[in-house]
Amino acid sequence: MDAIQQPIRHQTHRPQRSATIIALYVVEAMCSIAGTLLSIGTAFYMKNRFAWDMRENFMLVAGQGIFYVPGALIAGWVTRRLGRGAAIVAAYAVLTVLSLLAWHLARAEGNSFAVALTLLVYTFVIGISWPIMESLIASGDANGLARRLAAYNIVWPLAGAAAIAIEGTVITYWTAGVFLIPAAMHLIALVLMLPWMWAADAPSESGPAAPVRPEPQLLHKRTLALWLSRAALPATYAVIYGLMPLMPFLSTIRPLDTAKQTAVASVWLWARLLSFIVLALGSWWHTRPRILLWAAVVMLAAFFGMTLPPTHGRSPAIDLASMILWQIVLGGALGMIYSASLYFGMVLSEGSTEHGGYHEALIGLGWVIGPVAGVLAQQLRPGEVWAGVAAVGAVISLSVLIVLAIAVLMGRADATIEGGAKLE
Repeated sequence: MDAIQQPIRHQTHRPQRSATIIALYVVEAMCSIAGTLLSIGTAFYMKNRFAWDMRENFMLVAGQGIFYVPGALIAGWVTRRLGRGAAIVAAYAVLTVLSLLAWHLARAEGNSFAVALTLLVYTFVIGISWPIMESLIASGDANGLARRLAAYNIVWPLAGAAAIAIEGTVITYWTAGVFLIPAAMHLIALVLMLPWMWAADAPSESGPAAPVRPEPQLLHKRTLALWLSRAALPATYAVIYGLMPLMPFLSTIRPLDTAKQTAVASVWLWARLLSFIVLALGSWWHTRPRILLWAAVVMLAAFFGMTLPPTHGRSPAIDLASMILWQIVLGGALGMIYSASLYFGMVLSEGSTEHGGYHEALIGLGWVIGPVAGVLAQQLRPGEVWAGVAAVGAVISLSVLIVLAIAVLMGRADATIEGGAKLE
């Protein structure tokens, strides 16, 4: 993240027309459906299909995070050699093949390890694809960057929430669809992205424009917001990927069938989507970096609120309603942190693939540390849900402390900017 302090080379792009942006959003939605089914949703599939326990699910999800990080980090290197269009088309081709391979392996009994290994490779490749997609969306007129990223942040969570909501039904009635739907989505995405193989990195006719540096106070606010959001970003995915392996085993929803479990477990995704929509309607949060500290605290409270066992002899319906309410709170906090990380990273780097890679790599870091904490807890207390909750909660708590430290340390620079004007 030190790169934000240095002038970043201006990237040139062809002018983006409405049809081009719409095509990118369509591809984004399809790949979100595919990636969600084969990442967040794998805990439900592996439990249902291969009777995996919490420890095995945690290990798989942690492995996916370990593979996702290097994929995201090399995205910039790949695009410099192939061009963004060719790189993303190649990625979608490989993802199609891997989805079909996982389907083939899952058809035979006893192939859970082979399926898991295929999913790890799949996750590595999809880690390459997302920073490229973010860079393509960010390309173009700087004045429209916030609008394009806002739309991006509505499309992928909408598709992902829908995927989780129906995954249980797919597992129950068309198990092969867990893999065949992603294969179809990636194949269609590949076809739609073919025109970008030659045009995506073509320079605009007007030539490169000189980058515009914001005034010191605004630059400081943006830099602080980027550091706060990116310090909290791994924790948001430690929540997600530490929570989903636990979800089928939480006492509140354990009595439900798989279809109902995934429907309930998708509430936080819909809440995160609502958060993205609210943030897209205004720019008030662009100059209020300290709101990210509060978002981190709320995220921690919501995690414990929805995972702690029911108390006081409440009815199952009330327990379920409480869990749903905490999911709504959690989704709001996650949406705030994610939006800030992506927006401020892109605005400070002028939409570079490298910064998309940093953003996605931090997601991958959380994808690793949340499940790893769960694995360690299961090693010490096998089968104990509370141990997994405590371990993941400890990781999130540490992240909140780091965010607080950054807010305090960087806040000291306020006095040197604009006569000591305080950040809001």
